[in-house]
Amino acid sequence: KGLSVEALEQHRGQHFTERDFREIRECGFNAVRIPFGYWVVRQPQAGEPYVGPALEVLDQAVEWAGQYQLQVLLDLHGNPGGESGDHPCGRANPRWTWRNWRFEESLEVLAEVAQRYGGYEHVTGLQVCNEPSEKVPVDTLVNFYTRAIATIRSNGMP
Repeated sequence: KGLSVEALEQHRGQHFTERDFREIRECGFNAVRIPFGYWVVRQPQAGEPYVGPALEVLDQAVEWAGQYQLQVLLDLHGNPGGESGDHPCGRANPRWTWRNWRFEESLEVLAEVAQRYGGYEHVTGLQVCNEPSEKVPVDTLVNFYTRAIATIRSNGMP
C-alpha cells in the first residue's frame, strides 16, 4: 500500500465515530444522512482516483445509527462516471458530459446497497444520486429514477 492509501484508510477510520452518533441523538435528532461514493461499494475502474471498496465503513455507520435509534438515509453521492462534472460527485471534471454517467453500473451499485441494508428497519431511504447536472436530458434522468426505484424495491428495500 502507498502512503496516500494508508492515509485515506486512516481518515475513513476516524471520519466519524460512535461518539458522533451518540451526540447526534443527544441533541434530539432522529436521523442521519450518510453520503458515500460508488467506490465504497465496489472497486473503482482503472484510472479513477478512488480507493475502494470500503463497505466496512458504511456497515459501522449503520450499526452505530441503529444503536442510537437513528434513522438512516444512505446517499449515493457519487455515481459511476459522475452525475455531474462537479466536486460533489467525487471530483471536478471539466470535460464531463452526461454520457459519462454509467447508469447501468449505478443500478448495480444501488442493488448491492439495497440487498445489504434492506433488512435494517432503521435504514429508511436510499438516495439514488446527488445534484445531477442540468445537462442530463430530463427523459434520461426520469428513466434512471424510475429504474432505480424498481431496482431498489426488487432488491429488498421497500
